[in-house]
Amino acid sequence: MTDKPDRKVVVITGASSGIGKATAEALAKQGVMIAMVCRNKERGEKAISKIKEKTPEAQLRLHLADLSLMEEVRTLAKELNDNYPVIDVLINNAGMIPGKQYITIEGWEQSWATNHLAPFLLTNLLMGPLLAAEQGRVINVSSEAHRLGQLDFDNAGKPKNYSAITSYADSKLANILFTYELARRTEFTNLTINCLHPGVVATNFGNSSNLLIRSMMKVGRLFMKSPREGAKTSVFLASSPSVKSISGKYFKNSVPVKSSADSYNTHTALRLWKLSEEQTGYQN
Repeated sequence: MTDKPDRKVVVITGASSGIGKATAEALAKQGVMIAMVCRNKERGEKAISKIKEKTPEAQLRLHLADLSLMEEVRTLAKELNDNYPVIDVLINNAGMIPGKQYITIEGWEQSWATNHLAPFLLTNLLMGPLLAAEQGRVINVSSEAHRLGQLDFDNAGKPKNYSAITSYADSKLANILFTYELARRTEFTNLTINCLHPGVVATNFGNSSNLLIRSMMKVGRLFMKSPREGAKTSVFLASSPSVKSISGKYFKNSVPVKSSADSYNTHTALRLWKLSEEQTGYQN
């Protein structure tokens, strides 16, 4: 185990570009230590170099993992537990919208695995250092697309009729259901759990998707927020004293708003939790 960092520790997934990188850059300026979780070493190191150009004193550490694979999520969690006895903030930012259906070697549709199963498993495996923080925070980046989501428990993670947009929306609804359920389970602790919609942001998101989605994203970038603007709510939830006692909320433009009616169904949330335990192999 390494020595305890002398600054607060913030773990950010999907930190090599877009909202994740912008979030890391903004929080690094506040003097916290950032554990940047990236899939690609070269891109991760490039992101660190870019941030340090603007903030030379930034404390940044790179951790590598393909979050579509639960085996790698477990390896990552062990690495983070070993290096950081206290984690003040976990930002589950990584997300994707693939084009053609892709099933991982573990048997799950890629966006379901990356967008939902990974944050579910990683968060639960990091509960020790999160609960050790004076005021730990878990922040899940969801999307307004969750309003289009509708969970099919018989086929979750293995859709019979695949649609990239539908699969993405379902995973974002799962993010919010997971947020609310975890908030209920940690109600009497110093840990808060919140989620957010970052806005429609001009990033590399969707670049690996099909031609239609790539074309829509390309045209839409003319009207989208910058990654820096898109990161504002994540930064707010990670650092603002005003939300230190707020848990189980969905934020948009740094303000709590109502999520979809389906997202408040406690029966659905509990059923999803149990399914997620089965699919990730997590046992509390």
